[in-house]
Amino acid sequence: MSTTKAVPRFLLALGLVAAAAAADPTGGGEEAGRLAFLGSALWTKAHDIEVRGGFAYCAFLDGLKVLDLADPGRPKPIADLHLGGGFAVALAGDLALVAAGERGLAVIDVADPKAPVLKGLVATPGPARDVAVGGAVAFVAAGTGGVVAVDFSQPSAPKTVGAWDSPGQANGLALDGRTLFVADGGAGLAVVDVSEPSGPRPVGALDTDGTAESVALAGAWAYVADGTGGLKVVDATEPAAPKLAASLVTSGYARSVSVSGRRLGVGCLYDGGYQIFDISAPGAPALLSTNKYTMYNEGWRVVLEGDRAVVVDCFSGIFFVDIADAAEPKVTASLPTPSTVVAVCGRGRYAYAVGELSGVMAVDVSDPARPAPAGVTSAFRGVQGITAAGDRVYVTDRWSVRVFDVTDPAKPRPGKALTFKEGIPRALVVRGGAGYLTADNFGFYTLDFTDPALPKIAGSVRMPGFTYGLAVSGDIAYLANSDTGLHAIDVRKPEAPAEIAAFKLAGEPTGLAVRGSLAFVASGPEGLIVVDIARPEAPKVLGTAGVDDFAGAVALDGEFAYVADGLAGVKKFDISAPASPKLVASYDTPGEAQGLCLLGETILVADTYSLILLR
Repeated sequence: MSTTKAVPRFLLALGLVAAAAAADPTGGGEEAGRLAFLGSALWTKAHDIEVRGGFAYCAFLDGLKVLDLADPGRPKPIADLHLGGGFAVALAGDLALVAAGERGLAVIDVADPKAPVLKGLVATPGPARDVAVGGAVAFVAAGTGGVVAVDFSQPSAPKTVGAWDSPGQANGLALDGRTLFVADGGAGLAVVDVSEPSGPRPVGALDTDGTAESVALAGAWAYVADGTGGLKVVDATEPAAPKLAASLVTSGYARSVSVSGRRLGVGCLYDGGYQIFDISAPGAPALLSTNKYTMYNEGWRVVLEGDRAVVVDCFSGIFFVDIADAAEPKVTASLPTPSTVVAVCGRGRYAYAVGELSGVMAVDVSDPARPAPAGVTSAFRGVQGITAAGDRVYVTDRWSVRVFDVTDPAKPRPGKALTFKEGIPRALVVRGGAGYLTADNFGFYTLDFTDPALPKIAGSVRMPGFTYGLAVSGDIAYLANSDTGLHAIDVRKPEAPAEIAAFKLAGEPTGLAVRGSLAFVASGPEGLIVVDIARPEAPKVLGTAGVDDFAGAVALDGEFAYVADGLAGVKKFDISAPASPKLVASYDTPGEAQGLCLLGETILVADTYSLILLR
């Protein structure tokens, strides 16, 4: 990274971007060329937490979540504020400052924990990853953008007052009076004089052999979570010349570090869990325990506070742990979160979503601005897709089709699963008592759901490759195969389905929707492809439209097609002229838009780490 950044131009640009962002915190409406954000639920990807009084303030990928801790054994979510990013949180009086990734630094009024209010938003030169507060100034670790100083004395008009372009990637911060310690990625630990926030000045550095992710302080000692380099112990008695005192191997990729009294906690990724050390001898931490607490053990952040530790697991949720006996910590409460959200469908007032190890999750979306989780089944592995028909929801996984009775959405009841010896079930369409299923490395099945308690295979067609998309129109099933293109299959005889045509398409055909004589194919990097299927035996490409990432799913509504565009979110195309689809609106979701469907006027988006509702 260059150290000759032109600060005046940078500050001017930040001011302009921040003003626009603060005026439009939720992403805007269609009139501005953007789909309107309505609400979100089923948050996962928790990254940080700060506890004050009887409340916990949590940074999730989607934003800020507030928990009521009045009952220590049952933390209760009481408020969500969607920001579109959230990696770290720090409290300052009645304000919560959230490092909100690409959204920058969010200044939030939490005087009423049940109703947090976004006051201001400041853009940063790189994704905001951490925040440390000194008085009315917040220092933000902005990744490749270095460190930014923000004056938030006027919460509704925060402003950037200084910046330092660090040589590495600013990931974590710890502030000691006028000295800022920066976990600077591959460059190691940086020590910065911030006595003048308008001109942060580096005074010392220590290169490490790993990737510095986080730093915590205890007196003259700095402790660095150094990724694959484990835990680094640094003597910072002389800030201009920090010295490595010890390097310890950790149970996984060292992602975070926290100090409270004579204890130090390290959060580790890759099933590393968390570790607790005794630092009575600050230069020689002694391991007290290595702890696993759930399926994944992805300890993104561990925060110590007296005899309590809070483990923030980016896949499984938030765990409150009693560490009075640090050799044998005990989980006393937790807030489980889904690991992922990979597919969604809708029926009536409910959305039904599934994710890896998440089960079927029912959400009441009758008020899209306040979607309310209503029920969940036990978790299972290998989820591929979900669809609803009548009073039942059907889920495909790597081995079977599972049928759930959702007469009572709060208590989905599992029925008999239909297992397959060949192929991996993926996309399913149910019409009355008939089912149509694609299966990777096998092809296509017709199913009999006449007796829901005894589902059966009726017929099949073999084809190579991976078949992701499926739509049934009249007596023909259309399949989107990422290897071989668009297929048309005659299903008039369920016991003997017959292929009519196979038509090679550019890209990776993944999602599919059909209306009348047109098929709309989400074809990966090639975007949206419109195919004329007036003659199913001789399809032909009619029009195309590009996307920014990967078109994986498509849904139709009147003269519009909505496309899940992976890391770029959701795209809305005007298809009134099918030969030339026109992009008219978009919304960049926080995660990766993998699937979507329409429920009335609401767009339900499976965004990997949450359920997003758009209009």
